[in-house]
Amino acid sequence: MIAAIAEEATQSLILEAKDVHKWYPNGFHALRGANLQVQRGEVVVIMGPSGSGKSTFIRTFNALEDYQKGTIQFDGLPLGNDLRHIEAIRREVGMVYQQFNLFPHLTVLQNLTLAPVLVRGRSRVQAQQRALELLARVGIAEQAGKFPGQLSGGQQQRVAIARSLCMDPRLMLFDEPTSALDPEMVREVLDVMQGLAADGMTMVVVTHEVRFARQVADRVVLMADGEVVEIAPPETFFTNPSHERTRRFLDQIL
Repeated sequence: MIAAIAEEATQSLILEAKDVHKWYPNGFHALRGANLQVQRGEVVVIMGPSGSGKSTFIRTFNALEDYQKGTIQFDGLPLGNDLRHIEAIRREVGMVYQQFNLFPHLTVLQNLTLAPVLVRGRSRVQAQQRALELLARVGIAEQAGKFPGQLSGGQQQRVAIARSLCMDPRLMLFDEPTSALDPEMVREVLDVMQGLAADGMTMVVVTHEVRFARQVADRVVLMADGEVVEIAPPETFFTNPSHERTRRFLDQIL
């Protein structure tokens, strides 16, 4: 029975980072043995002070940042220097950045259909149908024919989310997706992310949005100085953290 439970836990694990270290060429030790496990359907929020390594850590999960020590596995596939593994993982991991990174010369619909046609090999008709479904899902179906520069920041970020979803990823990474938005636009993006979580999407989110973390996260992570300091359910993390470093951080943001 114990073996069956262990096997079930292994099968539900989609991402595992063990003892991950990263040094930049100037010698800066950005990640210092960071560890994280993410289960299917789980929402993990990573918080921490500026320069703590949050964005660097999340960007190692799809090889946007390399690392020099430790291991990262996505759904059992090791993420190292093998380009075949990197390409396979990137097809299954969507990412939404601080900046929207949309192609300004393409319409919203063209932005969404480009990768499914070129990478997934879908027909243009299939890709367009899926794109329109997802634009409706994020509440901006009427913007399909516009160019990114004609949209507000919140609308552009919702396009970026829909673009990632067009690849039908098994994991979504969000790197401070609301930090570049005006305050009145933050809520509309967080509402979309909350809807994705409710639909069962597996998500790792770097953010300072406390209300989102409290309401949506299954676990909240504190990073500081390149290390994972604490991992706990939101109620415990925000009201009864174990580590003094977490308490100091919360004193600054709450």
